[in-house]
Amino acid sequence: MPEYYLMPKKAGRAFPALGRAAIKVEAWVFRFLFWLLGLLSPERASWIAAWFFGLFGPRSPMAQKVCLNLSIAFPEKSDEEIKKTTHQVFRQLGMALAELINMRQIWDEREQRMQFVIDPAAQAHFNTKSATVFVTAHVGAWQLTNLISLHQNLTITTVYAAESNPLMHSMMYQLREAFGVKLLPVQAGVRPLLRELNQGNSIGLAMDTRLDSGEPLPFFGVDALTNTTAARLALRTGAALIPIRAERLRPGYFKISVMAPITSPKPQDSANNQASAMTGLINKHFEQWIKGAPHQWMCLKRRWPKAPKE
Repeated sequence: MPEYYLMPKKAGRAFPALGRAAIKVEAWVFRFLFWLLGLLSPERASWIAAWFFGLFGPRSPMAQKVCLNLSIAFPEKSDEEIKKTTHQVFRQLGMALAELINMRQIWDEREQRMQFVIDPAAQAHFNTKSATVFVTAHVGAWQLTNLISLHQNLTITTVYAAESNPLMHSMMYQLREAFGVKLLPVQAGVRPLLRELNQGNSIGLAMDTRLDSGEPLPFFGVDALTNTTAARLALRTGAALIPIRAERLRPGYFKISVMAPITSPKPQDSANNQASAMTGLINKHFEQWIKGAPHQWMCLKRRWPKAPKE
């Protein structure tokens, strides 16, 4: 997660006193926003958060990274189209925050607000109560994919990136507890995930972001360092590898789609090659989701390697 939300990280590092003040100011601003949004319906909260993030997001240090990612993924789009899409990305980010704040109400009203569409092969797997590696991307209402745990009565451990701001981390952690899943910081590594899968439980990974130690695999036709952990864990434990997507149909209303399990297209190959091939298939799913809703892709960090001129 960003080190600072409302100021460049270079300024915070160059002037530590300013950085410490920024952490407190940002926490105060977001605490007030969280309180306000919690008083409203999911629809109204989404609209207000979208307005707030749409106002400040395009002026934040993250906007440049969003523009760059969109330009690489959609080279046919003009600069003006990229700029407009970037603005929409931040509006959608605001909606995602409002959804997190109103998660309990959304679940309580799930009969009206949520659709679950589960591939028959995935449902057959769930019925066996066997381990699952869920994979998703930061597209649409991605956080709501965690609610599959409550819908299917599954024990799921979800990996999350903790906020650098400790005050923000405390607030966000309390909100994430509404998911109905175990929460594991990304720094915990692979061992706890292996333990969960070997016990027959499931894990959830959002894996469309860059991993510096990842493997270069095509993403929108351009090699990007890619996390192959999900496929490796599935191969090692025999767990099913299942993509899951949460679409925001309109503010406050959602569709959760669970795809058929991904299997190795090269079962006789080495584990490394199988993991790469399966991750490539995951990337194809992500590309399809992003192409269908580029304004809902939360690409706030650089996804591809820096160009030589950078």
